[in-house]
Amino acid sequence: MADYSQMSDRELLDNYTADSGKLEEIVSRYMKTVFAVAAKYSASADREELVSDGMQALMSAIRSYDSEKGEFAGYAYICIENRLKNTAKRVKRRKEVFLEAEPEELSEYADKNPTPEEIVIDRESRAALINNMRTNLTELEFRCIEGVMMGYSYGEIADVLKIDRKAVDNAVTRARGKLRRYFAGKP
Repeated sequence: MADYSQMSDRELLDNYTADSGKLEEIVSRYMKTVFAVAAKYSASADREELVSDGMQALMSAIRSYDSEKGEFAGYAYICIENRLKNTAKRVKRRKEVFLEAEPEELSEYADKNPTPEEIVIDRESRAALINNMRTNLTELEFRCIEGVMMGYSYGEIADVLKIDRKAVDNAVTRARGKLRRYFAGKP
């Protein structure tokens, strides 16, 4: 078995799809970067959403990296930074719209200016993720996690669904656990 910790980023990124250990190592190396950049924007957006978007940006950087254009560390940082900056702006816009809307008027607001990374990620995984969510989440879990993804607080979701805030918290916790297992490739 190879010692991935001794490999350079370039070695890890070379044919990483054929060896899951390489992918695990590169992701673990750059988790600190994701958390650091997420902390930078945590005053303007939910930390969990930032970390989630940061991980998506990292995965996008891994898929799109071209070793001829420089080192991966710099490329990954820029991808993560840009994505989280956009996430913070998007959350701010959603909150402004939400504060102006009546509860019965709430619906999913599409981001009018998605980044190229968001477009690629959306095309690659949206259908599979939504299908998995509808199949494996209860209706309550689906509606609660959908509200979180739209940037609403647990209290706001509870008000719209006319349920207790703790019920929202429990449903989101269960949904996140199921989604983590889905992303980890476990049943």
